[in-house]
This record gives sequence, structure tokens and C-alpha cells, in this order.
Amino acid sequence: MVVEIVSVPAYKLLLVGNANVGKSSLIRWLLLGDFDPNYTATVGVDLSAVALNVDGQTPVIMTMIDLGGQSDFTALRTQYYRGAHGAALVYDVSARDSFENLPIWYEDLMDHIAQPNGTKFEGIVIGNKIDKAARREVSSSEGRSFAESIDWPFHETSAKSGENVEEVFGGIAKRMYVSYPPLKTRAD
Repeated sequence: MVVEIVSVPAYKLLLVGNANVGKSSLIRWLLLGDFDPNYTATVGVDLSAVALNVDGQTPVIMTMIDLGGQSDFTALRTQYYRGAHGAALVYDVSARDSFENLPIWYEDLMDHIAQPNGTKFEGIVIGNKIDKAARREVSSSEGRSFAESIDWPFHETSAKSGENVEEVFGGIAKRMYVSYPPLKTRAD
């Protein structure tokens, strides 16, 4: 009897953007389903493994690499770019400078990421902190326009309320699963 064994795929997703845009809080929401208002900024790099389900029955493991946004960590940050399957460019909708720096973050990624066999590097642009509607400095249309300019999907989230967080990361997991399908082996 021949049995086909499918391994659970593991993907590496980079979260990049200015300091204090909510990258760590997005990961915390995925892992714990809550928000910590006293969380301090990531210094350097933080890694977390998140189990996601791409279609209700297909599990994937996503290694989320939260890269500190401080300029002091540029050399360290680029070491973690290698082998990434995708990235989330994250900005704070209530901090225009975090949005204006997205092209710099994107160029830095593209300068250091080499994709095998012409595989498309999966990415997403995330406008976070939509719970701060009264202090919004970046419109949804501006975020969407930037995402379209680099041919990546755009979504807005709130790591505080959890709005759209699971849907956004579930969507990128699904795209990674299509771009990098799991290896199948045969057991006799």
C-alpha cells in the first residue's frame, strides 16, 4: 500500500515598517487574541511561530519575523530577509511619516530578497491602528494607491480590536501556500 504524506508547510513572513506601527501587536493578536497597551517597541528582531489554516482543513506554520523599525538595526534586519517567503509592510494610519517611509522599506526588501525560479515574492501593505479614526493622517485611498503601485494587496487592521487581523494574515498564508505548495512524499 502506498500512502502519500504531505508535510505541513512552514513559511517565513517579515513584518517591516517604522517603529511603533503595531507589528508586534498584530502578532500578539494572532497568537493570544488580545492587545497589550503597555507593550514596548521591539529592539532588534522578534520571532514567533503562528499556526494558521488556509481553508478550514489545511494547516500552515507561519514564522513571523518582527523586525525592529529603528535605523540602528538595519544591518541586523537585512540578515533576516534571506529565505523569506513574503513580507507585510506595516504603517500606522495616524502617523503620516510611517506611511511616507513605506517606499524606503519596500526598496530595502527588494534589494535584499532573491526569489528562486522567478517565484513571486508575496507581500501585503497593512494600514494599522484604524481604531484611531479621529487621529487618522493617511486615507484608505492613499494606502490602496501605494499598494497598487507595487502590485501588492492592501488591507487595514486594528491590533487593538483585532479588526481584520486574522483575515489579513490568513489571506497571505493562502497566497504563500499557492506559491510554495507543500512537498509530497510517498511511504510504501
